[in-house]
Amino acid sequence: MHDDHSEALRLLVQRIKQQQQLQCQQILDEARNRAAELLAAATAEAEKREAAALAAEQQRLAETEATLQARQATEQRQQRLLQTRALLERGWQRLLENVQRRWDNQAQRAHWLTMLLQKAQQTFHHADWLILHPQEWNPEEWRAQLPSARFQVDTELTAGVKICCKGVWLDGSLQGMITSQRELSGLLLAQLAIDEETS
Repeated sequence: MHDDHSEALRLLVQRIKQQQQLQCQQILDEARNRAAELLAAATAEAEKREAAALAAEQQRLAETEATLQARQATEQRQQRLLQTRALLERGWQRLLENVQRRWDNQAQRAHWLTMLLQKAQQTFHHADWLILHPQEWNPEEWRAQLPSARFQVDTELTAGVKICCKGVWLDGSLQGMITSQRELSGLLLAQLAIDEETS
């Protein structure tokens, strides 16, 4: 009986150990599963934060690049504008010098005045004209053709004449050309571009 009792005790202890091992294994498995779940959640959260940070950095880099490109485009436009203005200034200077040279040349001045007189005769049907002219020009060449016209020196004129009839002006002067500079700038730019290409 003593042996039965020992055997029963031994079996009981063995069974308690097995039960203990089984419970330990279950606790360990649950802990491993929970740890795996926590690790997966933490990894997913870290990946999510990393993706958000990467997206934010990519957005910031894209905005920075767009800002730099816009700044560069603005600088290029400003540089082209400065070059265009310098080109226009040189072109205007050349044009004014050429126009003044044509006025100073007797044959070219005669052609200029003939064309202007024809335009005035087409525009004004009355002969009651006021003709403003540079001080150096002698209006005698027109007096015979326009006996009723009044001639008057305009000290601001250096080339060409202005003709007025009943308050309407036909401006064939260099100074009139200068006041029309904005309209002529486009034409001048086009001509300068052609000149630059051919030289």
